[in-house]
Amino acid sequence: NLVTVNDSSNTFGDTQLTVDVIADDLLWDLAKTSKLVCEASSEEEPEIVKTDPDGQFVLCWDPLDGSSIVDNNWAVGTIVGIWDKSTGLLGATGRDQVMSLVALYGPRTTVFMTLDDGVYEFTLGPGNQWICSRDKIQIKKDCKIFAPANMRAAQEVDGYAKLIDHYMTNKYTLRYSGGLVPDVCQQFTKQQGVFTNPTSKASPAKLRLAFEAAPFGRLVEMAGGKTSDGVTGKSVLDVKIEAVDQRTALAIGSANEVDRFNDSVLSLVGA
Repeated sequence: NLVTVNDSSNTFGDTQLTVDVIADDLLWDLAKTSKLVCEASSEEEPEIVKTDPDGQFVLCWDPLDGSSIVDNNWAVGTIVGIWDKSTGLLGATGRDQVMSLVALYGPRTTVFMTLDDGVYEFTLGPGNQWICSRDKIQIKKDCKIFAPANMRAAQEVDGYAKLIDHYMTNKYTLRYSGGLVPDVCQQFTKQQGVFTNPTSKASPAKLRLAFEAAPFGRLVEMAGGKTSDGVTGKSVLDVKIEAVDQRTALAIGSANEVDRFNDSVLSLVGA
């Protein structure tokens, strides 16, 4: 049984499952043996580890996002951000990434990846061969799909409660699993959607900037979507990474809906 408690927790206090450790070990094996990687960091142990001094890139990953739903056999995934060693990680921003990718493990195994000219989807096919299944993905400015995270914040932030009421009143489709990877990746397959995760005093933001928000931010913005840091309303890609374990609020997806989030929620955050 791979979905068992590993009798330990990571630095954030999250209970580690066996599959978390297996996924993390696989990525560390790749990072430490690659001549291209000079430094790496994992969400499971958020510190920068030097690997090959002659390497060119800094890797930052969440090995298995969605641990809280993996025992349900729901879709989970891996998130990777890649920076050049000229910027490193600390002091850089998400906009400094040279690429990012997200792997989604569901009925299909797919990877969404930023290339020079846009976002591509690759599907694992027969014989473990990767097939390009979507190219130059675009997210529409308007949407009718919403994924509202951290709904406890709606008890404090009136704007968030009103935003959720707007979704319901206007008959948006709720598609939310509690896993960041499937809840955002649906924007690439449906070409629309918005994921919201605001912050409040009693329910602070929990998403990790370097491990989760920045890699997804690059993917969504390169696909024509928009992001918000959930505090200033600016792009999450412009937030400086000052600590490996830095947290952030996030709204991400169809541009007009991220604007709606900023207009509805941010003036009342922390009120």
